[in-house]
Amino acid sequence: MVEILKTLVRTQDMPLSQLLIFQPGPQSVILLLTFQRQVDSTPVMRSEPNQRRQRASRACDFCHARGLRCLQAQESRADCVTCTNYGVKCTMNRPIRRRGRKPTVPGSDELDDGQPKDEDPGFKSVRTIRRLIRIYCNTMYQCYFPFLSESDLLGRWETGVPDQDGASYLLLMAVCAVSCQAAALNAVFDDALLEGLCVPESDQYFSEAVSKVPARIGQSESQDLDYLRSFGLLAVYSLQCGNHSDLHRYLGLYHALVAQTGLHDESRWPELPMTEVDDRRRLFWCVYRLEIHSACVLGHVVRLPESQVSVLYPRKTTSMDAETQAWTLGWDYITDLFRLLEYAISSLRGKNRKPGLVVFHDGPSPTTLLGSLARLKAGKSRTLLDWTEPGNQSQSNRCRYMTVQINCTEALVSIMTLLCCQAPVREVVDIAESFLDQVTKAPLIMFKVASSQIVHQLLGVGHMLLNASRYDDGQLRSEAKRLVEVLADLVKNLEHDIPAAAEAGERLLRLADAAR
Repeated sequence: MVEILKTLVRTQDMPLSQLLIFQPGPQSVILLLTFQRQVDSTPVMRSEPNQRRQRASRACDFCHARGLRCLQAQESRADCVTCTNYGVKCTMNRPIRRRGRKPTVPGSDELDDGQPKDEDPGFKSVRTIRRLIRIYCNTMYQCYFPFLSESDLLGRWETGVPDQDGASYLLLMAVCAVSCQAAALNAVFDDALLEGLCVPESDQYFSEAVSKVPARIGQSESQDLDYLRSFGLLAVYSLQCGNHSDLHRYLGLYHALVAQTGLHDESRWPELPMTEVDDRRRLFWCVYRLEIHSACVLGHVVRLPESQVSVLYPRKTTSMDAETQAWTLGWDYITDLFRLLEYAISSLRGKNRKPGLVVFHDGPSPTTLLGSLARLKAGKSRTLLDWTEPGNQSQSNRCRYMTVQINCTEALVSIMTLLCCQAPVREVVDIAESFLDQVTKAPLIMFKVASSQIVHQLLGVGHMLLNASRYDDGQLRSEAKRLVEVLADLVKNLEHDIPAAAEAGERLLRLADAAR
């Protein structure tokens, strides 16, 4: 009977429920179960479509590394439309990876540390997120924004994505957004981190993080540092994208929580282990530097001036290795430069302050500011002095990067301080020329890691250089114009690697043309 039912289902295209009408009663149920078990074990033969679907063509190396759509030209030529628009060579040099599930061989992927692979191909894939965290640790953490300890960064999300309603998930999405920006530009010291990684769109992580920002943060939740870290990282992402509206929004949310929690004053902190105290200190000074940088570039007010701060620098401990101690020395030195930069900004803006308000301004005089800068440079440690010696290749990537960062920040602060004191233009021109000689020797990867921040600093040096050349009856105008043109060429050469460089280079060229 079962064989007859099989034949009827195949030939008459009738459902099984209708066939069982001819066999009423309990026996039909037994017959149904027997038939279902045999049908389930029988392979189903489906008709193939007349035309097989064509597999998508393989993206070129440039589009694959940046997550761009690889548009092939209609006419038969080697370069894709995307590479032609970017003005880069279109290549297909990366190895072809075999499709399908890989055999689970221990140690087959060192970057994933033997953790189980997930099957989610989207931007929330655990494997992709794990790689992005390592990219962040390799670049932005080492060079600019160590918002949390390295052990916490590498260990917290190793087992998976946290609950989407918590601050930890918001922080993770913010970290991935900033990391994607670096990956899309190939701005990593270790190229192995990019192998086999299809970089998602950074805006996906940013939008996901924004959707998880709470409308209101209660008193108990405000003590969670992850909210402060997240707002700082979202501000970093916005600055690098050139979205100044979002930059101010997330810096504003950060400062609101600082006021609510008293992060700016250590005496208001609860009893904490010293490791957590150091984490709070580094987080505070990281965002302070970001605030001063954006105030210098965009001209906005400094929301939390250094005169109202009572937070120490993170400790240097004997347990640190020599390289970490050297990096910490450089990090503290750059923070000192940013504190001086804040006063230089205030002093320059004070020249335009209304006379009735000058009496309330109690900042250091320009002469005092210049003396403080001289003492800071004179007290620079031998370790930092050794970094700038020609041919010194002994330090790590992050220390070599910090050398470039120190040179840029020193030049910016020195020029602004000299302008405050109305020093001779020759001194400003000499500093700018020495700075250009140093920065043009830096490798490309240092600019790519610095991204828009170093572009902003180069643009600021060009602006101030031409402003200074207007004094002394314009005798050094031609020399200043030549240096600005050199700056413009340097920045324009970065336009394929740093998105903000194209516009900044054009602005420098317009400044040079206006100086005639």
